[in-house]
Amino acid sequence: MIKHIILNGRKIEYTLQYKSVKNINLRIKGDGSVHVSANRRTPLDAIEDFMHKKAHLILKAIDNCQKSELKEYFTEDDLKRFILLSCERVYPYYAEKGIAKPEVKFRKMVSKWGCCNITKKTITFSTNLKFAPAECVMYVIWHEFTHLLVPNHSKAFYLELEKVCPDWKGCRQKMKGIKI
Repeated sequence: MIKHIILNGRKIEYTLQYKSVKNINLRIKGDGSVHVSANRRTPLDAIEDFMHKKAHLILKAIDNCQKSELKEYFTEDDLKRFILLSCERVYPYYAEKGIAKPEVKFRKMVSKWGCCNITKKTITFSTNLKFAPAECVMYVIWHEFTHLLVPNHSKAFYLELEKVCPDWKGCRQKMKGIKI
């Protein structure tokens, strides 16, 4: 059911759903919508008191969702061409280290920018990389290729990544700001 509440002077619409749960659960989705679930025995006053206590976090999360307007840096076709050409330029570094050329694939991924399957020798890139600037796409390419040398996120992995992508920390930080 749709409800409304005033939090710090702002009228907020939220969806309340009664479920078989022990606690009051609060979620702010990527579009800024607020969802609350609670046990049927929980009075509305208790739910709204909970929301007032979390008002600062709720409003901050809503504002962050509204700020994160996605900018498309590439069309999907241009992204694929850019990645394939970049992989051709990046690969010789890894070939010198005895790494077989991986197959490059694409698919829409929401929680990852890329993944490397070492046993199948494939690297898959998210088509959502179209929302990242070119230097960040390059960081993801270097990151995934580096997994062919070091399959985990150990210190050795990051030392190897730093050799080919010195600004990996800055790029990773930018990538965290892109909300899909």
